[in-house]
Amino acid sequence: MAFNFEDKQKDAINLLKKVAEEMGTEDLNQAGRVFRAVLQAIRDRLPVNDAIHFAAQLPIIWKGIYYDQYDPAKVPVKIRDRQEWINFIRSKNAFAANNDFLQDSAIIESFQAVYKALHHCVSAGELQKVKEAMHQDIQELLEV
Repeated sequence: MAFNFEDKQKDAINLLKKVAEEMGTEDLNQAGRVFRAVLQAIRDRLPVNDAIHFAAQLPIIWKGIYYDQYDPAKVPVKIRDRQEWINFIRSKNAFAANNDFLQDSAIIESFQAVYKALHHCVSAGELQKVKEAMHQDIQELLEV
C-alpha cells in the first residue's frame, strides 16, 4: 500500500480549516499558530500514555507538530487554575503571544475553538480524557 502524501496533507488542512472556522477567521496562518499552541499545551497537561493515545487520532502532519519539542520526563505539567492555563497556552508560541493572544479572552476562545474542532478527528472518549485531565476551573471553559 502506497503512502499518499497528498491525502495526508488534505487531512491536515481540513482540520486546520475546522480550527479556523471555529475561531471565526479565514486566516489559516493565525489558526495554525493558535492550534499549535493549544495542542502542545494539551499535550503537556496529559500523562504520557493519554498523550500518546490522543495523538494517535490526529492527522499525521499534526502529530509531528504535536510531538515537536515533547519531553515525556516533564509531563504532566501541573496547572492549578484558569489563569495558569491561560498563561501556559500563551507560553507555547511567542509569535501567537504577541499577535493572537493579547487578551486572556482570546486564549480562552482559542482553547474552546480547538477543542470543538478536535471533535472532527478525535473520539469523544479521548476528548473526555483531555477534559478530565484539566482542573475543574479549566473544565468549565469547555462547557459553553
